[in-house]
Parts: sequence; C-alpha cells; structure tokens
Amino acid sequence: MIIKKLNHLVMEQITGDNSIVFGCLACGMVIAVNSSAVHAADWVISPSIGLSHIYTDNVNLTNEDPVSDNVTVLSPTLSILKEGGRASLDFNYAPQYRHYRDGTSDNEVVHFMRTEGNVELAENHLFIDGWLRADRTNITSTGRTSIDGITGAEDDTDYYTLGISPYLTGRLGNFSVVEARLTGDKVNYSEELDNDSTGKRAEIAFGSGSMFTNQIWELLLQQSDVEYQNLDVNNETQIIRAEYIQKLTQQWALSFSVGYENYELAVTEDRDDTTWSVGAIYTPNPRTSIALGVGERSFGDDYYFDFSHRSSRTIWTARYEQDFISAREELRTQPLFERVDAFGEMVRDPILESFPVTTRGAYSPTITEDYYESKRFSTEFTYQTGRTSIGLQAVLQERIYDREGRDTEDIEVGLLIQRRLSRLMSGYIHVIGADHEQETLTYDQLSTSLGVNYQIGQDSRISLSLAHYEREAEMDDNSYEENRASIGFVTEL
Repeated sequence: MIIKKLNHLVMEQITGDNSIVFGCLACGMVIAVNSSAVHAADWVISPSIGLSHIYTDNVNLTNEDPVSDNVTVLSPTLSILKEGGRASLDFNYAPQYRHYRDGTSDNEVVHFMRTEGNVELAENHLFIDGWLRADRTNITSTGRTSIDGITGAEDDTDYYTLGISPYLTGRLGNFSVVEARLTGDKVNYSEELDNDSTGKRAEIAFGSGSMFTNQIWELLLQQSDVEYQNLDVNNETQIIRAEYIQKLTQQWALSFSVGYENYELAVTEDRDDTTWSVGAIYTPNPRTSIALGVGERSFGDDYYFDFSHRSSRTIWTARYEQDFISAREELRTQPLFERVDAFGEMVRDPILESFPVTTRGAYSPTITEDYYESKRFSTEFTYQTGRTSIGLQAVLQERIYDREGRDTEDIEVGLLIQRRLSRLMSGYIHVIGADHEQETLTYDQLSTSLGVNYQIGQDSRISLSLAHYEREAEMDDNSYEENRASIGFVTEL
C-alpha cells in the first residue's frame, strides 16, 4: 500500500520537496540510495572465490548416534552493479559446491542468486523490470536444518523465481501520474513437490500530481492469477484500493484508505469484503518517524505500526504488519544479498558482506498452495563505530491457516557483534535463539558461533570459527546438538 510505503519516509519528503514523492509514486516503489562510490553509468564488478573446510560432529542433526563428517565448500562469487543511463543491473551470484568427504550426504551444488534489472525502452514512458532468484528453503516449517543449510536432514529444496514486468508511466497534466503494469513470474522447486506455479498480474495506479502540495493519494486496481501445477483451480485475487495522506502540520499527517478485495482460492476458503484503514504519521524531526493505523480487511481486523530512529552511530527500526498471503509470496520477499546496509549506504559486494549467506529471520513457511493470515513484528537495532558493529534483531511471526493443525508461531532473537582487533584482524560473536510452536512440533533452538578473520594482502583473508547448535524439543527424537570447527579462505579477484 502506498500509505505503508510512505510511512517511513522522513516528513520533509512528504511535506517539503514533493517531486521526490511523486517520482516514487510513478515508479511504484520507494528506493533511497545514498552513495558517492557509484556514479551514473558506472559498473562495479566484484568477483571472488572462497574455499572452506568444516568439521561437524553431527552432520545429520540426529538425537541418537550422531555421525561426524568433513565438508569442503567451494564458492566462486560474482557481484555486478550498473546504474545510470537507461538501464540498471544488480547481479549477485554465489553457487556453492559442497563435498561430504565421508559420504553422509550426496555432494551437491547449491545456487544462491539475486538479480534485478530495469531498462527504459521509451524515455520517461515505457520501462521493463526483470528479476531472477535462486535460493534454498525448508519444505516444511518443522525442517531440521542448520542456519547455513550445510548440515541437517534432507528436508529442504532449492527454489527458482523468474519474473518480467513491463510498465507504462504518464501524467494527466499536473493532476495525476499514472502507471499501468503487467507482471508474469514463475516459481519452480528442485524437489518433486508438484507446487511449481505461474503467476500473472495486471494493475493500473493513479497517484497525486504536482498540484497537490499537502496531500498524497493513490488509486489502485489490480487483478492477479496464480496457476499451480498440481491443481485444476487457480488462485485469483481482485483488489481495488484508494489511499490518502493529508498533511496537518510539519510534524503530523493523517492517512486513510478504503477499498475492496476478493480472494477466490483453490484450497483455502474464499474471502471478499470491503476494506478500510485510518492512521497517523508523526515525524518530530528528520531522524525519527512513527506511523500507526487500524482498519479491517477481508480476513478481519488489520493493524500496522512503523517506527524508525537514526543517529550518527545508531539506527533503530520496528514494524508490525498483517497480510493475507501464500508461501509463494512470502518466499519471494526473503532477504538475500542486500545492496543497501542498515544506514542506507551502498554495499559494494553484498555477497561477501552477508553474514552468513543464508541466514533467515524466523523459519520459512511450509510450501503449500494455502493462503494464510500473517502477523509479523520485527525490530532491529544497529550500533556502528570505526572499529565496532553491534546488531540486535528480533522477529515474531504468526501464520494462521484455515486448515487445522497448520498454525505456526515463531520467535527469533539474534545478536551479532563484530570488532576490528588490529589492523589486519577482526573477530565476531553471533548468537541466535528461536522458539517454534506448532501442533506437530514445539522446540527451543540456540545457535552460537565465534570466529576471527585475518587479512592477507589487500584482497584476501583467512577465517577460523567455532559453532554450537542445539535444539530442545518436547519429543527427544526432535532434539539434537552439533559442534563445528571451520577454516576458510576467500580472495577477491
């Protein structure tokens, strides 16, 4: 929703230079990037290659008779960023070849990729977005897999997403900007799940033009259709929504929305109803903003909250939101190789700066065709100096299904401390605690790791780390412990 997208803009963007906001409306998204390292039409190319060896005393994460193994991981990576001109590209690819020396698992290649691009075909009017993604996730929310997915039972799958979205933009004088967009995408899984799907969406949006100095509004009409390989009936949705922000003072604004949504679903009960919301946005200064609201949607009451505060060394964000979505939609938005850091600064190589590559916030949903109500609260605090970085994050996610026995509730809290110990050496401590509740499985989980990195020359480094993973479940068969030691080497080419 445009209201939610604009809630975490500073008030000067809402009440000051409105051209920024109107540009965001025309593009259909809000992207704020501040960087002096990347100039118009520049290419930033960052190749590297890494080799690591891991010893684990419980490669299958079993409760009894644990089996050890030595795992070697080879990972060439390539990150490319191109901005400026009439095309942009953000390409990040990090395949991993995993060799299990003692044969406890099949050797495999796992692909991790996030690629997004945009081309301007006709100046200021016709554009095309495209994206390609490869990742790995648990098949069920009870999956027994370590944080990086290298150890654990075979309860995961690779998934691939390909999408293309041409769109037209224009203006109705100074009254409104207009965007008409078609989107097609495909989601495939490596395992024989019969959940592969193809999606189509058509939408048109009208947004406030330059004549509105104290108001922001948008009218959205959207029709989407998702066809699953194993179903004869598609998931179809229709959404009509009008949203409005009214400036009251330099610090206060009110937000409103009304609309209608209709869900015609294959395996979940159909829903259709009118929608509404009312909220407030408070921005006491350019560094702090708070937005909250209440309303109703077709699944029931709807609440949202958004908070951010920034100082020279810290940033703190918190958000609560509800939605009616499917596993297909949720997996497509999982973070991977983020190009912008917590402070909004450009990351030159998001692959090498990810920690680790496949860390996830809260457990992934079970892969089904079901729609479910998602309630998610997340908060993140980052403190950063020249030598020290401290990150604290927490996620609470509840998924409520129509079908009995599928509801889940996950709580996850993580702490990451990184510090430069000397000119060539740095160290880190990483702790993640999690609690999972479901009718078929309830457990607490703790993972702790610490390590050091030593710089060799300008472009290479060696790393040593120790890790301990532990899960305590109501049933002993679902409990386990794992200890690891690893050594790694990475060099930028």
